[in-house]
Amino acid sequence: LENDFLAQQILLFKHHYENCKEYKAFVKNIFKINSSNTLFPSLEDMPYLPVSAFKSHDLFSVPKIEIYKTLLSSGTTSQLRSKIYLNKQNALNQSLTLSKIFTEFTGLKRPRLLIIDSPKTISSRENFNARAAGIIGFSQLCRHPKFALNDDMSISIENIISFIESIKDENFLIFGFTFIIWLHLVKEKLPDDVKKVINNKAILLHGGGWKKIENLGISRREFFKTINKNIGINKVINYYGMVEQTGSIFMECEHGFLHSNYACDIISRCPKTLTPSKIGEKGIAQVFSALPISYPGISLLTEDIVEISKEKICKCGRTGKAFKILGRIKNVETRGCSDTYSI
Repeated sequence: LENDFLAQQILLFKHHYENCKEYKAFVKNIFKINSSNTLFPSLEDMPYLPVSAFKSHDLFSVPKIEIYKTLLSSGTTSQLRSKIYLNKQNALNQSLTLSKIFTEFTGLKRPRLLIIDSPKTISSRENFNARAAGIIGFSQLCRHPKFALNDDMSISIENIISFIESIKDENFLIFGFTFIIWLHLVKEKLPDDVKKVINNKAILLHGGGWKKIENLGISRREFFKTINKNIGINKVINYYGMVEQTGSIFMECEHGFLHSNYACDIISRCPKTLTPSKIGEKGIAQVFSALPISYPGISLLTEDIVEISKEKICKCGRTGKAFKILGRIKNVETRGCSDTYSI
C-alpha cells in the first residue's frame, strides 16, 4: 500500500510540476529538481510546500476557467488566508474519499446529522471557510441535517428536541468544531430524556480549535468529561485535517491515536534541520494527500508538532501509522478551524 501511495504521489507531482508554474519554480529552486521525471525513493524524498504558501500565492494546476469553488482557511479578517481552488473533479474526489474514511471509521452509513453550528455559517455558495467546508462535507454524507444553533450562535433547544424526536431506532452523528462545541453546547445542560437518547445513539465527531480550548485551561480529559456529563455523549471521535487538504482526514481511534489511511499519510521532520525525524521523535508534521488535482497540495509542511508511534499496529488493531498532534510550532500564528469565530 505504501508503494502504491508513493507511486500516486509521484504521478501527482508530475502533474503539478508541469501545470503550475509557481510550484515548478519552487521545487526547482528549493529542492534543485530540474525535471518532472524524477523518481522519489520514498515519501521522505518528496518535495513539499510550506502550508503558508497558499496564503501568499494563488496556486492552481488546471485552467482557471475550470475552477468553480474557492475554500478559505481559518483566520481573522486581519490575517491572510489560504486560498484553495477546486475544479469539479477535485471536489468529487474529496467527497467520495471523505465518505469512505468516515464510514470505515464510524460504522455509520448516511446517518441523521445534528450540526453544532448556525445556518449562517454556510450562507456563501462560492467562497467557503474551513468551518463551512466541514459542515457541507459531512452534511453530504448524512441525512436530514439540522442545525443546533441559531444565527446569533445561541443554542436552539427546540431544534435539538425536534431532531431527537425524529430519531427512531438508529444511531446518529453530532458534528461540530471543537471550540464551537465547548462554547455553545457543552455548557448547556440538556433535558434528561434528550441526554438518554444521545447517550445511547449518538457519535460526536469534532476537530479543530484545540488551541483555544487549551488557552482556556481546559484539558482534553475535562473536555470529554464535561461533554459526557452535560450532553450525555458517550462516544467521541476527534479528527485532524486542514482546508489545504480537504477530504483527507486522519481519524482518532479509541486509544487516542490518529491514523493514516489509503488517501493520506504523514511523516515527521526535525524542526531545526528539516531532515526526517526518527520514529517516536517529535517533529514538524509533513502531510500527504492523494486527492489534490486542481492545486499543488499533495505534500505540505505544516505548522504542527507530531509524534509518530513506534508500534507497527495500534492497540485498536488498525495498521498504518498511528500518531498524535502535540501542538503548534512556537511563534506561529494560531489558525485552528474555529478561529473564524472569536469570543
